[in-house]
Amino acid sequence: MPPSGPEPPHPAGGLRVVVSDAGPLISLGRLDLLPLLGRLFAEVQVPDIVVDECLARPDNLDAQRIRQALADGLLLSCPAPTTPLPGLQPGESAAIARALEIGAALLMDERAGRAHAMALGLVVTGTVGVLVRARRHGLIGPLAPLLGTLRESGRRLSDELVHQALADVGEATG
Repeated sequence: MPPSGPEPPHPAGGLRVVVSDAGPLISLGRLDLLPLLGRLFAEVQVPDIVVDECLARPDNLDAQRIRQALADGLLLSCPAPTTPLPGLQPGESAAIARALEIGAALLMDERAGRAHAMALGLVVTGTVGVLVRARRHGLIGPLAPLLGTLRESGRRLSDELVHQALADVGEATG
């Protein structure tokens, strides 16, 4: 799905707090681009249940990078709200509930969770949305190779999403 809602400003242009689910963190960890979050957002909170999901396979490089981002204070672990949202996985539920609780935007890739969050009025973006924002701010180079790497690593990105993202940053699609 393409990003929804207004584009979060760079911290230099205003503060913005986001709460993240596991998907974007794992994807950005795979790409070694977790530091982008600190350049695009003033604060990234991660419910403790989501942290546990991200670190469940400690030998994976993405998990090691997420652990380091937590140690460096780039990602801030926070308590997970205890009331689950019906029909969602625990991590998705916790991230949505935390974002609602503190009035933050949400980083999430899972379709059902995104739909639920948007229905509740949250501003939602995912991995591709973060990459598009980073490209627009000149923080990364071409987007196409990164999207290709995500697909090769097993992330399911629709052709429509890829084409839209590339068009959004002025990269030719072919």
